[in-house]
Amino acid sequence: MEEHVEWFHFTLCRDQSVGPIELRRIWMEASGTTNISVGRDHRAMLGKRAVVYSLRASPRLANLHAIEARLRFLLAQARLNSVLTVVTH
Repeated sequence: MEEHVEWFHFTLCRDQSVGPIELRRIWMEASGTTNISVGRDHRAMLGKRAVVYSLRASPRLANLHAIEARLRFLLAQARLNSVLTVVTH
């Protein structure tokens, strides 16, 4: 199996979180593949430590604009107030 690359990462409001099972479900639905992985890290952002969720998949993931639109819709549908960032390669 090829190694995954990070395609998106996002933060949530301080009073929100999402578990790995729900996050995998959202990412699989948005990306249209089961060949994905998710992560949760603490990173320094704007001088503060923040929880950052990362979404990874094959480096050959296609149609990134459509995936981003579906991902934004699914995060909103789950009532997750997110700040989503596309990771460029």
